[in-house]
Amino acid sequence: MTIIEVRPQSDEITLRQRWSHYFTLFFGVIAVVLALNLRDSSENITRSYTNIQAGIRASYPQNWVIDQPPGYVFRVRDMARAGYKTTIQIELRPISLAASVRNLIDILTLDRSQTLAAYNVLSRSPFLFNDSEVTALQYTFVSSGESPFLETLPTVVRGLDILLLRGSQAIIISFLADTASYEKQLPIFERFLAALVL
Repeated sequence: MTIIEVRPQSDEITLRQRWSHYFTLFFGVIAVVLALNLRDSSENITRSYTNIQAGIRASYPQNWVIDQPPGYVFRVRDMARAGYKTTIQIELRPISLAASVRNLIDILTLDRSQTLAAYNVLSRSPFLFNDSEVTALQYTFVSSGESPFLETLPTVVRGLDILLLRGSQAIIISFLADTASYEKQLPIFERFLAALVL
């Protein structure tokens, strides 16, 4: 014969269960902090680029793709982005020794208004680059996509040019991103400028 003892169910948590709950929460917080740290460090990993002919040394995000289309000394793009690909590029243009930054802005405005849809200059302001004051030009234009075979909605692109004159050469450092992600992507360009050597 077996005796079965029936006890009322206890809702109290034992000391061991309580400590296991604390450890679970503690390790969960540690895992989240480590994951955020790894994500931030992986996003900030850069690759080096050097062009001895142009006298340029730069660091760009590791997961961006570098290409050199005609007219540009350096161009990298975030090909993982959907829609308009965020771009950083450096262009060198010959310019007269007597030319000013205002002349360069006029030349850029004329060229771009013929090739970019709805090109509009937003502002022109002084900018501190490598401990010297240069000119920053902000503008917008509409991009209808790179492939004529794909139907896409037009994207409003915001651009920022850093303009420098060096002898008979104009250096145009550009950052281009769609307006929705421009502010979020701008720190990448700021890090790029901080590491850029001309």
